Amino acid sequence: MKPATGIRKRKIPAHINHECVGAIILAAGNSRRMNAPKPFLKFDQDLMFIEKIISTYLGWDCREIVIVISKNAGNQHDYFDHLPQKVTCVVNEHPEFERFYSVKLGLTFLLKSAFCFIQNVDNPFITPQLLDILFANRSQEHYIAPVFNHRGGHPVLLNRRTMDLTCHWPDDSANLKEVLNTMKCRKIEMPDDRILININCQEEYKRYFNDPFPSQEKSLKVNTIHDRLNLP
Repeated sequence: MKPATGIRKRKIPAHINHECVGAIILAAGNSRRMNAPKPFLKFDQDLMFIEKIISTYLGWDCREIVIVISKNAGNQHDYFDHLPQKVTCVVNEHPEFERFYSVKLGLTFLLKSAFCFIQNVDNPFITPQLLDILFANRSQEHYIAPVFNHRGGHPVLLNRRTMDLTCHWPDDSANLKEVLNTMKCRKIEMPDDRILININCQEEYKRYFNDPFPSQEKSLKVNTIHDRLNLP
């Protein structure tokens, strides 16, 4: 199935499973400083960033995952054909807008979830233990933000109220941080400083990975994500 495009009217199901959790993976950046598409950077011998992130959320039993990519992603679109069950790919037709628009777009495709993680593709160090801590502190009144030494990190966990407010925010070009600052937040101190990482350039990639920086041709595999994760 080809990636979907455009914001659509959000359909709220009659019965919401309040234990059902979704995730939005933000992968619509232009990767200009990296000079290579971040989703396809090598994480280890087997997985690329995007695969590591998806496999972590699927293994944690996330019920809905939405990947938001840019309309300028070129042949990357083919990679997201035949996605695993529970995973949807959406194209951001307005990459000139900030991350907020990608979040808003992704939320319109989460139909069942009462909570939602917002995950950056340039931080592949997400772990099930981190997700456990954030979800254990879930709240119907506050969104949950991980911090390390009082510095905010990722991913944040939105509740249904925050998700709905975001979907109905009138300005598509708004700044995500400024929008979240208008909402109630519970900060949770985390034991892992990797929540602060954003890998934006080749120097930062080399700081965390021993391998030489991969070229775009080597990092982008021809197989679909479904095939590479060996999913049925």
